[in-house]
Amino acid sequence: MPILSKPKHEIIANALASGKSQAEAYRAAGYVYKPANASRLCRKPSIEARVREIVSERTNSEAKAREIGIARAALTEEWIILRLKHVIDLSIRGLPVRDRNGDATGTFKPELDAAISGLKLAAKIAGLLVHRHEIDQPGAFARMTDAELDRALAEQFKALGLSERAMLEIRASVFAE
Repeated sequence: MPILSKPKHEIIANALASGKSQAEAYRAAGYVYKPANASRLCRKPSIEARVREIVSERTNSEAKAREIGIARAALTEEWIILRLKHVIDLSIRGLPVRDRNGDATGTFKPELDAAISGLKLAAKIAGLLVHRHEIDQPGAFARMTDAELDRALAEQFKALGLSERAMLEIRASVFAE
């Protein structure tokens, strides 16, 4: 989708994609803020589509930059997991307790907060913790008809590179339950 034909609408789309509120986006475009007008304009399909496109472009750009950075730093999943495991082990064991002279007493004080944080991160990496959030506008799926939901699901499957057969198998397994 090309940039919007009206420059003020493009400014609003960019502001919304940057996380600004409707009021902030409306003002950024030079309009005098009136809630009803701002809401109506920000919900225009062309502006909403442009916001989604801008967010998608930024996400893709950030992903590419992240891949380049990882490749340059030679960070592998194995390297990260080994270091994380080492940090968790050290946190559980703890640091040596020292006396007033700075000499080790032979006991260790565990850093349990750090260990718990490390364990949470390890669980997230292993896929044991899943962060759930809405991707589109809040309640967007609740307002969709079954046919619209089917089309949206099919688009997501295509975007992920899954076949029509995979989609049918997943639907069958979900509705069989």
